[in-house]
Amino acid sequence: GSSGINAEYGVEGGSLVHSSSIPDMIGSWCSVPLPSPLNSNHLEHLNTIPKLPPIEDIKVDLMETRILLQSQLDMNIMTMIGEGSARFVSQGILQFCSLATSSQTTAVVPSPDCRFLCAISTKDQEKCCVYSSKHIADNLTNIADITDIYSKVLSLSEYMLTVLKAMSDCWDTVLSEFNKKLFAFHMSLHPNTLSKHFLHLFVTGTPSMELENFLVHTLKEKEISKLLSSTLQSYQGIEKLINSQLMASYFALSSLLNTLLGMARWYDKYGQVGLSPTAVEDSITKLSGLMIKSQELLQSISNSKIRVSAFLKWLLKATSSLSDESSKVVSLTEKELKLVVEFLKADNLFATRADTCHFNIDTVWQYFCEDNIITEPPFKNNKLIDSFFTLVQNKIPYLSVQPSLSLFQSHRLFSDSLLQCFDLSLSEKPQVLRTITISPMFILAPDCSTIRFVNDSGLLKALDPFTGQEDVPDRSLPVPSNEITALHGYDSDFVVESAGNQSKKAIYICMGSDIVQSELPTDVGMVVISDSRRLGAVVSANGHRIQIIDLEDVEDEELE
Repeated sequence: GSSGINAEYGVEGGSLVHSSSIPDMIGSWCSVPLPSPLNSNHLEHLNTIPKLPPIEDIKVDLMETRILLQSQLDMNIMTMIGEGSARFVSQGILQFCSLATSSQTTAVVPSPDCRFLCAISTKDQEKCCVYSSKHIADNLTNIADITDIYSKVLSLSEYMLTVLKAMSDCWDTVLSEFNKKLFAFHMSLHPNTLSKHFLHLFVTGTPSMELENFLVHTLKEKEISKLLSSTLQSYQGIEKLINSQLMASYFALSSLLNTLLGMARWYDKYGQVGLSPTAVEDSITKLSGLMIKSQELLQSISNSKIRVSAFLKWLLKATSSLSDESSKVVSLTEKELKLVVEFLKADNLFATRADTCHFNIDTVWQYFCEDNIITEPPFKNNKLIDSFFTLVQNKIPYLSVQPSLSLFQSHRLFSDSLLQCFDLSLSEKPQVLRTITISPMFILAPDCSTIRFVNDSGLLKALDPFTGQEDVPDRSLPVPSNEITALHGYDSDFVVESAGNQSKKAIYICMGSDIVQSELPTDVGMVVISDSRRLGAVVSANGHRIQIIDLEDVEDEELE
């Protein structure tokens, strides 16, 4: 796209499969048959990954990605040219090789079996450089195996990020409800005195005039009950997302990365393409840190939920005692009263946050920020975290966590580690076999089997670039070579364009020994012939008009 984004869509469903930022490059696609079926026996278990719990607004369909990339017949390779190199990208998502080129290289095309590459360069003089790429051809199945895993890992990582955003939305609901009910009153008081008003009411049983008026006439019992209910639902929503969706994606990712680690240690098969065990281990470590961070969040939610719930129950009871019309009876245990005191004495309670107009009511918010965590939760009563720190002390590999990181920071570290993990580079680079000097007027067949160009004698020459041998005898042209403006066609049939007059340009359709001459408007951008030789197509320069020509009956039909 013009914005530098490479996006791929499923043709049938139309859903986005993958998108990535790419440099300003010339891109082209080719399809290469695989020498052996994709997903050999040691990878069959990867197809049994269970379907993940659905999430609203999920941007990537894991199942569709899996189906699209598990072709048993071929592998699609995207070639991107620019910035002094040609990059080869499996299925459009995983770069596996690069080739140093000149800044004037306009095309790099692999042969059907990927054992050769043709690079067209216009530097000083038009040339066709032929490279041996046997190492690419020998590793196609291995590259396809890794690409299959990479597609699933990318989808799962995107799924995990969507879960984190859904969790953040649940927490935003908590804050928005508190803001709606308490923030205006909080701002009407002297900064940071709201908790003092509540503490005075808790200790003396008598509210200040401002607080009594707010509780009885503005907030009211009904609104406090709604606030209590919505707060508990939001906290429970976050817990459900962690225990269901986030953990499901973690176990699926863990399975894939551990399989990838085994492949990386199989050097003879996968090490040749640049798969590094160290990089895979780092991704597993980052993933485990992200999982432990989610357990920290569960601990923080557990602590916050009981304290906020106790505070709202006490506030409901206090408001009920101040109201003459109340009939509600609210009881609190001694433990809940202690929790209310802890809640009201917490540091920076109801302090307005600098980044938003919200104020703090818990420590959950910091896990959804891009900044470091300020207050770490106590880890007691969480057996998983206790076990984790025991494992770390015993130096169990692949377990690491940075206490100061938020969930989003941890996910970003994991995503960055995946880029290093799947940074492939073949151990052998393509080598130059031969260079063929051509003219500015040339045609390279899509499968690289033939290159046609007008030689110095004004004849159309056809060569096999891989052998350097002539495919067919030189052909004479219907017009002098200095009058030719364009060539079209890849085999025995071709089209020659010449300047003609001011309003028309002449074309010569050469089919075998027959030559058909015609004229077309000067705004014609391209002339092509179908494989059956039955139809021709004339495309306008702006691409808005196509003229279909019946080459047998010499009748045409315009399609707007």
